[in-house]
Amino acid sequence: MTDATPHSRRTVTLHASSGKPVLTVPLVPAAAVAAVALALAPRITALAALASLVKKMSLSIEAAPKPDAAV
Repeated sequence: MTDATPHSRRTVTLHASSGKPVLTVPLVPAAAVAAVALALAPRITALAALASLVKKMSLSIEAAPKPDAAV
């Protein structure tokens, strides 16, 4: 059986320049908030992106391990 929503187990993590995670959120809400922020406040979104580049932060999308299937 295939997983109908593979994206539901993915998380977006924002890392500081030291590698320490600053923020971890599920992928779908993160994408929704980013889209709304970009639509409603494009200048603030651009400033936030520029600030993250200056601070040398990184963004990663990670998939959670699949739970073991019951036999």
